[in-house]
Amino acid sequence: MKKGILVVLAAATSVLGLRAQERAGHGEHAHPRNEAGLSLGAAYGIEHKEWAPAIHAHYFRTLAPHSRWALGAGIEFIPGEERHWEIGAGARFQVLNDLQLSLMPGISIVDKAKFSLHTEAVYEAIHLGGFHFGPVVGYAWTRDHSHVSAGVHAAFAF
Repeated sequence: MKKGILVVLAAATSVLGLRAQERAGHGEHAHPRNEAGLSLGAAYGIEHKEWAPAIHAHYFRTLAPHSRWALGAGIEFIPGEERHWEIGAGARFQVLNDLQLSLMPGISIVDKAKFSLHTEAVYEAIHLGGFHFGPVVGYAWTRDHSHVSAGVHAAFAF
């Protein structure tokens, strides 16, 4: 499992070098209003001290055509000993042209539903038409559980 985590992290960070080549000589890119995305990576449960794969899907829509703010919803699944689902709705802010931060309160379901707070930072390293991908890091919290995650984010903007 540790070897898989290293592969995910190496892939996520290597995109930064490709980003410089892909974007050289290009101006601003368009910002469509809708985005559907998927993140694949690894999550580390802080209390249980275990690694597990993590899958996160989301949809966001900007508040206006050129707004840096978007509202949306997401769902995350982490299998393993502490298998759980997390469902939330919240906001995303585009800090820089390719850096986004999101905050999604919601519910985490392990044995019963509990309030959760999920945060993410995404760097859109490579753009190919409406498709983009790059590294993602996240943190999720409930009263009984928290985890950090890292992986690769891929999304289609339309």
